[in-house]
Amino acid sequence: MRKILIAFLFLLTHLATAQTITGVVTEKGSGLPLPFANVFINNSTLGGATDADGKFIIRGKIPEEFDLVASFVGYKTVSKIIQRKGREAVFQAFELEFLEDNLSEVQLKAKRDKSWERKYRMFKEVFLAVPDDPYGRDIEILNPWVLDFENVKPPKGFNYTKATAQLPLKIVNKALGYETDFYLQDFRMLRNASRFYGQAFYKEMDSVDSLAEVQWKNAREFDYSNSIRFLALSLLLRNSGAQGFELYHVVPESSLRNRTNDFTEELNKSIELLTVNALYNKPQGNGVYRIYLPGRIEIHHMDKPWPSDYYTNIYHAISWMDAPTGYFDVDRNGTLINPTQLILSGYIGRQRLARSLPLDFVPDSSFSGGFSEQLVTFQSRYQKLNTLREKAWLTTNKPFFYPGETLWFGGKMTYQNASNSDSLSRVLYVDLIDSKFQKVKEEVFKIEQGKISGGMVLDKSIAPGDYLLRAYTRWNLNFPETDIFQLSVPILAEGFYPALPAKEEESLYGEIAIHHHVEVQDSLNYRMLDLELAFSDEFENPVDAEIVFSALEGSISPDLDDKSRLEHALDWIDVALPETFDSDLSQQIEYGISVEGRFFPDKKKASAATNISVVKGDLEDFGTVFSDSLGRFWATGLSFQDTAQIAVAALDDKLRPFGSVELLQFQRPGFRGSFPKLDYEVRPLPVPGERFLDNSGDYILLEEFVKEEAKERETMADRNYGYGEPTQQVGPEELEKMTMPEIWGKLRFRGGKFGNYTYGEKVGTPLLIIDGRSMPFLSAFDFGEILDSYEPSQLKSIKVYSDNISKSIFGMAGYAGVIMIETKNGERTGAENDRKFNSEGFQIFHVRGFSSFPEFPRNPPSDQYLKRKPTVYWDPAARTSSGAYKARIKVPYGMDRINLRVDGMTLDGEAFYRVTVVELK
Repeated sequence: MRKILIAFLFLLTHLATAQTITGVVTEKGSGLPLPFANVFINNSTLGGATDADGKFIIRGKIPEEFDLVASFVGYKTVSKIIQRKGREAVFQAFELEFLEDNLSEVQLKAKRDKSWERKYRMFKEVFLAVPDDPYGRDIEILNPWVLDFENVKPPKGFNYTKATAQLPLKIVNKALGYETDFYLQDFRMLRNASRFYGQAFYKEMDSVDSLAEVQWKNAREFDYSNSIRFLALSLLLRNSGAQGFELYHVVPESSLRNRTNDFTEELNKSIELLTVNALYNKPQGNGVYRIYLPGRIEIHHMDKPWPSDYYTNIYHAISWMDAPTGYFDVDRNGTLINPTQLILSGYIGRQRLARSLPLDFVPDSSFSGGFSEQLVTFQSRYQKLNTLREKAWLTTNKPFFYPGETLWFGGKMTYQNASNSDSLSRVLYVDLIDSKFQKVKEEVFKIEQGKISGGMVLDKSIAPGDYLLRAYTRWNLNFPETDIFQLSVPILAEGFYPALPAKEEESLYGEIAIHHHVEVQDSLNYRMLDLELAFSDEFENPVDAEIVFSALEGSISPDLDDKSRLEHALDWIDVALPETFDSDLSQQIEYGISVEGRFFPDKKKASAATNISVVKGDLEDFGTVFSDSLGRFWATGLSFQDTAQIAVAALDDKLRPFGSVELLQFQRPGFRGSFPKLDYEVRPLPVPGERFLDNSGDYILLEEFVKEEAKERETMADRNYGYGEPTQQVGPEELEKMTMPEIWGKLRFRGGKFGNYTYGEKVGTPLLIIDGRSMPFLSAFDFGEILDSYEPSQLKSIKVYSDNISKSIFGMAGYAGVIMIETKNGERTGAENDRKFNSEGFQIFHVRGFSSFPEFPRNPPSDQYLKRKPTVYWDPAARTSSGAYKARIKVPYGMDRINLRVDGMTLDGEAFYRVTVVELK
């Protein structure tokens, strides 16, 4: 009983994950249902017959794009290309047209003669198997009489023999164990070339014994390993070498000279070894991939012994592959989307129907050393990509703005997998777009430990209207547009404010309670509000949280759209990528301001792959990156505001610049889709003529209230010279007992690298800081000499910054990590920076950095009178301590009510939104 239950549960699981195709087949004209019509996915075993009402259902692993075929005896066969687009269920209706001139089986048999017999023999050699293929003995057409042949003499081109069939060909293949119905659509046979096309429906034969099953399994896997489908899939998985293929590029000029039959003589002359990484493939969407070929490819089947007269000293099979358009498209299984995109010859061109497999055939896990596992991993690549997604969430200091104001915003990054957050972006691009889809502002801001804080100064001439704030990282652009953040922002003419239509009071999200306590004191020019917010859960326990906090004048609505809150932004985490999604990840992760470009060597045949040096200013930051074989290079990690002078050059062994470089500008994405609008009414302010603006010089963001405590003065060394807490460190006790090799082993520092933090990238030496003196730009020799000059007992501490968060503060100079050493004597030798940058031979570029913006103002003069403002307080990166948040807010006179808006998340991940109204008597 337990075994039956397990089997039943397995069946339910299978049915739950399988896709379905349903539909109906009717007669064209009358609309009457056609029972027992055949409906199937072309070149597969997936199909079935219609019921008495002409309805059908097909279940199984349905491809994303497929050819669905409907047929019925006496009616014209119809096929339709269908794209599933991730849908679990698809409906398709067919109308079949009756064939008036349909011949009976007796009439068809009567047409056979000697000429027919001769053409039928030729037909079998083209259609079933080549003459020397042993599989030809085991495949048979059971109804050959349905075939008809005629000689065609076209106005242009060569004469050919055409074959047609009014009924599907019934074929039995005892070598592979399939019965096939083949609906021949086109067959043309010339003296030295041929082609045919049709739809095939495969049915597995019932085996007479276990030996036949084993023979069929082995034969199917053997043919699969020699198919174009398997070759294309190995190119997608980049493991063609492991699957027994060696690839060579046929040099175009080789046809102009006399080639030999000696493989070793032709290597590097008429053919050149081609690595699989040189074959570029790119996702096209919807589960389709485009594989680019550099020209004609010669394929050596290393695991397939075969006589060859092309090379006298080669004893394995050889094929050739050419794409006239330069590429061909395949799906996730390696199946050709359009077979006409490829020209095949040689061994792989021998395949006929006798060696054809249904497209839904997949070898078991024992096939070719775990190839099936690699296939499953590739086909589920979208799951891995999903874990690498990030999306910004922003909120503004108030829900509307006026021309000339500063639009302040704050927020955080959300991640599909929070454990990857330290490896993802540190740069956020923010655009302000008008209703005509034109960008009116383009800014760049830092992402610091997943948080964002910034601002945009709106031009005084900006036209009132609806605008869109968009935020994204470059890494976002590898993923769907839904990963780009959007927020509607109204900009109004002075003297007006937005009012929401009346709606029912809603219950606010989350179980977090916020209790407030205020004390108000009057001064000459403003009122002082000491505020404390206490956060607690449903059990009244204190809860710590990270929040964006703003205090607004009481007549202002806290927000105009509840969908802009963090609680709704987190819904994105629950929406995974579709199974058909893939990306070539052409946009890279930015750890700071990036420099992207291309290097051009002086000499035509010189390699474009070399070291590229990138220098900011007068050695304020420095890094070395490596260009690829096309000269492309990428450097990231620079940190500066506004614009900096960046020098770039390739240096030879003697550190002399050579060649030339050009920088590539990042092209920001345009806006596509409908422009979102908020539902609000524009009304005049209650007090006519009053200026109700947030201007940085007119109103005050008051400082957070912090109780002063007596502290001992810290030295620079105590504060790690301003660089924060290290990733790892070794203290005095360990330094007295351990040797240097033991210390480096503990710090996982071997071969000039820290563990796997640089993910196998080619990087320079780490940044060395000794007693506060920074020594960047050291050669590997000098770096090793300095480290070897110290005994552990001479040192007070060794601190290491090696993860992506802690080392990012050091810019490009710290890209390979940082070693900070403090000696016992604490002496610094030499000047802070005893080098000057010689830019001779370097190309100088002006590169834009992070955007500067006016900080929300603090601490006005005590004699300044505070005017009535929309925003009286703004803290985009607030955090509670022991469940409490404290602030001291300076409030203009005449303001009798304040709306306190809190949007954030507890440290354990619960999002909440609260508005608290404070009445000021």
